[in-house]
Amino acid sequence: MVLPERTPSLDEKAIMDGLLQLYTECTPQVFAMFAPEVIYTMPNGNVLVGLNALAKQFTTIAQSNSNRVVRQRLMQTPESLSSQAMVIDQTVSNPSDLQPTNERNLIVLKRREQDGLITSLTEEAGHRRATVPLAARAASANIFNSPTDNMVSPCTSKLNLNKRRHHFKGKPTTLFAGMTGTS
Repeated sequence: MVLPERTPSLDEKAIMDGLLQLYTECTPQVFAMFAPEVIYTMPNGNVLVGLNALAKQFTTIAQSNSNRVVRQRLMQTPESLSSQAMVIDQTVSNPSDLQPTNERNLIVLKRREQDGLITSLTEEAGHRRATVPLAARAASANIFNSPTDNMVSPCTSKLNLNKRRHHFKGKPTTLFAGMTGTS
């Protein structure tokens, strides 16, 4: 699903600036926007729980990729998420690499109602790839295959075998062979 872009509110702008800093410099002050029990789901599916695990992960990332260029766009929040959630389209590139690549990630943040601290940070890599075969998936949505479609009882398989055997032995016949063109 392609979400339209929107302008952030003041508190969302502060969070986006903090995220930008988290993915580039990773200073200790940036972790003030996270709840102590934060859950971070990495693009590869691994899950980190707690502020210390999150700080360790992003400090390592920032040290290994010091020349990263990060661009972020705030997207409309789908109705299935709470009003405190944020959906961000992020592009990360490293121009100093021998073969510069752009990595697109979809970040979904969930915040607490009472204080606005981030309790969940989910990052999905290459989210654009999921929308490419959408037409193909929609076209094949009506096809239903059951795992038991090819399973038959021993009796049915013997009957099918005999039908095939007799079918191949038979000679083709013309219908209405006795009738002629006279009326």
